[in-house]
Amino acid sequence: MKLAWLLVLLPTALGRIVSRDSASSTCKHLEATYPDLTFFPLSPGYIKANTDFYTSSAWLGPACVFQPTDSRHLADAVLLLKNTSTPFAIRGGGHMPIANAANINSSGVLLSSFGLSQLKVSDDHSTVHVGPGNRWADVYKYLEPYGLSVVGGRLGVVGVPGYILGGGVAFFSNEYGWASANVVRFTGVLADGRVVTAKPNNEHADLFWALRGGGNSFALATDFELKTLRVPKVTVGMANYGFGVGEQFIRSVHDFATAGTKDPKAAVIPMAEYLPETGTVSYSAILFYNGNNATPAALQSFQKPTLTPLTNTFRYRSMNQWSQELDGAVGLLKGSRQRFYVLNIHASRKETIATVHDTFVEVAKTSLPIGVVVAAMAFPQVAEQYIHASTVNGGDPQDLDPDGAPYIWVEESITALAAVRDEDIDAFYTKVNGEIRQKLLADGVKLPEYTYLNDANPAQDSFGTFPPDNLARLRKIRARYDPDRVFTDLMPGGWKVS
Repeated sequence: MKLAWLLVLLPTALGRIVSRDSASSTCKHLEATYPDLTFFPLSPGYIKANTDFYTSSAWLGPACVFQPTDSRHLADAVLLLKNTSTPFAIRGGGHMPIANAANINSSGVLLSSFGLSQLKVSDDHSTVHVGPGNRWADVYKYLEPYGLSVVGGRLGVVGVPGYILGGGVAFFSNEYGWASANVVRFTGVLADGRVVTAKPNNEHADLFWALRGGGNSFALATDFELKTLRVPKVTVGMANYGFGVGEQFIRSVHDFATAGTKDPKAAVIPMAEYLPETGTVSYSAILFYNGNNATPAALQSFQKPTLTPLTNTFRYRSMNQWSQELDGAVGLLKGSRQRFYVLNIHASRKETIATVHDTFVEVAKTSLPIGVVVAAMAFPQVAEQYIHASTVNGGDPQDLDPDGAPYIWVEESITALAAVRDEDIDAFYTKVNGEIRQKLLADGVKLPEYTYLNDANPAQDSFGTFPPDNLARLRKIRARYDPDRVFTDLMPGGWKVS
């Protein structure tokens, strides 16, 4: 009997002893059973799955790539990996800029979602089934002929599964809450190989709740049924303000967060980008309005005469058309190194926003690693109605405090050459955010505890900022569905509730 078949029959305890050597044998077994779905180094399928990530630090080189095309294929692979104690990772869109979040080195197997790319609208057009192999651009393109949209990614290049399992911030969120609050049902593979459907009112309602922002510790999603929005077009685009408008930009961020967000149809992603090559800061904003209105009162703080754009693409169009505007530019970043950090602040004090902005720029001028191309901050807002809209269908594991709203989740993003080390970027994040916190503490400012999982740095304990009762509930749900901790220990990538 070949070693691959022998390993499948060995008990899990013995499998753990040989786990370091099991990957190649497991790959051979996958190839023997599913030759068209198993890819090895130098094959096009392998190269795409291993390199199609937002950060080049995730090009880790697994022993092989397995790309299932239905839930049963994935269930078979999970059972094999479990019985041989072979480490593994699962990838969706690959947008999380953490090396092992969705990939693994040659010690393990990469499960690729690319083959699970189904898209099917319901007969009454009220929902759409979306496979985890899609990015949001695929979803928007599919829905455009139906005059529909969904609460999904603000950029088309973002993948579906990780985004939803982390909650999912959308342009529509002030109206409809988290993207995960707009899931009708999840279909997924459990660690014991069962394929189950979780809804807010069936026997897997607890799993449904956990998947709404609890990450990948519970099941591997193979289908998301999402509510559709009868919104054929929105007003969306990018306004560029150039240099030298920092003070007004800060005022505009504060004014929109405290006043403009009262109109739930409006959203803004204000951005400040420090460019080390010139030592300057460039300002821009993505503007959004759910309606045919290019001059809504809610967005006046980011339009002329308050802030006059040098260029402006804000216009009425479909989400598919919008996703095409920036996706090409994002594609040019392939091969570079990306890294995130998120800082949660209350939006009520303009001085707090100024301290974050000014300190980030000051420290960037002296402490960024050589090879950083852009060090950016985005200032998206989370309004009270966002939080209330997220409580539907059994509640929200993150359970944000509406009394502290509006919040600003400052998304710090660094783009660097591939040679720059993640450790050096993280050292900058430690320094700059340490100084920000010291200054805010001296001003008597207390920061909110919650840390948004999808924008977090590896040094940030996102689950540690969940309400303790919710975290305990998540752990209990994991114990029910994955008592052997397959999706925690054998699949170490991503954020875990442990």
